Amino acid sequence: MELYTIATSSNDTPNLLSQSELEILNSRIATNADRWLGRMVQKNKDSSRPEKSLQQKSTRGRSPKVISNPFYDVIGGGTYLSEYPAFAMDIIEGIARLDWHDRPIGAGGKSMPLSVRSIVEILEWLPIVTNDAVKALLGLDERHARRYVKAIEFIVPHMMKSRPMSLCNEMEGIAPNSSPSAWQDSEELIAPNPEALAKLHFDLRTLTKFKSAEAYEVECEPAPADAHFSNVIAFPPRMQHPKKVEALVLLEQGLSLRAIAKELGISVNTVRSWQKLSPAERQAA
Repeated sequence: MELYTIATSSNDTPNLLSQSELEILNSRIATNADRWLGRMVQKNKDSSRPEKSLQQKSTRGRSPKVISNPFYDVIGGGTYLSEYPAFAMDIIEGIARLDWHDRPIGAGGKSMPLSVRSIVEILEWLPIVTNDAVKALLGLDERHARRYVKAIEFIVPHMMKSRPMSLCNEMEGIAPNSSPSAWQDSEELIAPNPEALAKLHFDLRTLTKFKSAEAYEVECEPAPADAHFSNVIAFPPRMQHPKKVEALVLLEQGLSLRAIAKELGISVNTVRSWQKLSPAERQAA
């Protein structure tokens, strides 16, 4: 690079740059070179960085909710509590019927409850409850799976408080005590004195004011083994209508039903029912 300027005078004599002008020019060239090197280095870094995957999720927003399920492998078809444990059904059914859609009454339609069976399946099969795990297990969309995760978050603390003692011991690893309880009597038996024994016999005596002691003993004797007891209740015989015999006699004489009813002062239907009796029943009456 030629460091001189072309003069505009008539003799065309070149004028060289002074020392200060050379320092300014050198500083400008160095600054431009540093800028160029910086751009090239940044470009090389960007080209060597791997491209971001399209499936990689953004780290912005709330982190996914993760709930530990303490009832995994405790309830289910192969356990003694079965799929629907009795101590937890009121809790599960109550939370499943909450208004998960937050729809006012009379506006926007009805609010469908969550499925109790789906909640039980989550508690049985998922040790860690997340949105993705619920979606994969039940085949739901993101928004609907989020409701089930929120329901599990409500259910687990209440189920932990309602556990029976046997389940608490099982979950905490406490073995049940199968040994029989032994009774230890720390007091020694003391034989009663003659006065206390005589008073006891007097208090246990048989009272013979109304019957003799032998009669009371006969009443208290057990029934023989071959004794048969009948559980049939015998009702008293039904009383016969006082006009029945007279009505049967008049029927034998051939009087009409209305005439017999008028003469005896009874209803025609009653006389008609006696008319339908067989000869043997009339003779027995």
